[in-house]
Amino acid sequence: MNLTSKKIDFVLPITGALLLAITLLLPNTMLTYAITLLLAVAALFLPKQGILFLLLYYPLRSFLITVNPALKLLGDVIIVFIFIRVLWDSRQNISSIFKFAIYEWAFLGFLLVGTISALLNDIGLNAIVFQIRAFAITFLLLYIVKRLEITKRDMLNFMYMTVAVVLLVLIQGLVEKISVRSQWMPELWVNRQLSPNNSSRIYGLLNNPNVLAVYLTITALLTYYLRKVSKSSAVRIFLTVVLVVTAGVWILTFSRGTWIAFAIGLGVYFLLTFNWKFVLKIAAVIALGFVLIAMPATYSAQWVKNNTQVGEIERTGPAEDEGGFAVEKTRIKETFNSSTFEKSLTTGRLYVVYKGFEVFEDYPIIGSGFATFGDSGAKSFNSPIYKDYDIDVNIYSDNQYIQIIAQTGVAGVILFAIFLLSILVLFWKNRRVNPLAIPLLAGIIGIYWCGFIYNIWEDKTFTMYFYIILAGFLACLKPLEEKEK
Repeated sequence: MNLTSKKIDFVLPITGALLLAITLLLPNTMLTYAITLLLAVAALFLPKQGILFLLLYYPLRSFLITVNPALKLLGDVIIVFIFIRVLWDSRQNISSIFKFAIYEWAFLGFLLVGTISALLNDIGLNAIVFQIRAFAITFLLLYIVKRLEITKRDMLNFMYMTVAVVLLVLIQGLVEKISVRSQWMPELWVNRQLSPNNSSRIYGLLNNPNVLAVYLTITALLTYYLRKVSKSSAVRIFLTVVLVVTAGVWILTFSRGTWIAFAIGLGVYFLLTFNWKFVLKIAAVIALGFVLIAMPATYSAQWVKNNTQVGEIERTGPAEDEGGFAVEKTRIKETFNSSTFEKSLTTGRLYVVYKGFEVFEDYPIIGSGFATFGDSGAKSFNSPIYKDYDIDVNIYSDNQYIQIIAQTGVAGVILFAIFLLSILVLFWKNRRVNPLAIPLLAGIIGIYWCGFIYNIWEDKTFTMYFYIILAGFLACLKPLEEKEK
């Protein structure tokens, strides 16, 4: 499946981008479905390019489906078609189709437990399938990419595509900030109800500051690596600028959870390598991002708000009555306030954890099942068990672990733990033979933290990158394994 010419490596992503633009300008359902089928068939014949297109689609997905809801399943359909191609190419070796690593078996077992439990608790089939899809659709990318012949050029294409898309995300994010959420956004987003604290944060084309912060963290690390391997001084300078802008927008997401996760990952990396130079470079980029991007953008936004008609826009949410860094400072300072703790205990994350353990007490072995507590399925289809626990809000858990505890019980927790820890062990075992092992090991420990504050394993953008990178890492190990044989 290797492509023969560098010039055609991006034909499908570029063509796909143009077709996406057409669906946004002409949001006709039948036209969109026809384009979806066309792109899926193209990905069937050009699977690697299909994966590159997903690097464009998933970060922009929230924006795309806001403008044209018919684009919702585009990524799913492309992944399924590429999966079919991989199965077809494996037809001469049927046993390889069912060859899984321990972490893959554990994840599949976790899905099975959640499904069986949901069926036993009379959860609707639509809701169950919806939740399985939330977990599994990007997981297929691990299966797919592992079975493609990944080359160095493929990895560079992966990083080039990432940089190209993140540039679009960064530019829109800064326009969003400076225009006080009035430009380069769908009207629905402009009028979105936001709390005074959140109104100061960049949501971006991903439409969520926390998801955006995680995405920018991943893309920054890939950009840094691309800069490191680049032989052109002009390219290195350009990528340095991209890193500084990324840091500035990352700061303006004010995603405290992601900041902590990044600090944890960076700390683990340093303890394993004692690489002071890398840590100092990271600190310098963040400092420059704050001074050159975050501060000017914030003061520019304040000026725009006070001196243009933007400040007079009627929104459905609370009035933006705090300016400058006031909201941002408040958000950071309130992280450890007693009032924040009390609010969390009654309506926030701690409340969700408390209710999750209530559910677990009633369903300790295999849980209450998918689509019953704080996941995408429950959010979209309304959980039938909420009334039994006096939950009168259609909650989203914002904590992957309590969701797993409540929905899959002890069995699901053990299987999911095997999934996470087996990947950690994989990186640890190969830390001396592959230079990417330690950064990935540090990264996954930071990801573990994210699970406490986000439903991160349901985030399509994060899981897409995670599974592709994991598969790429495994591809790097293949020559060593073959050499040992």
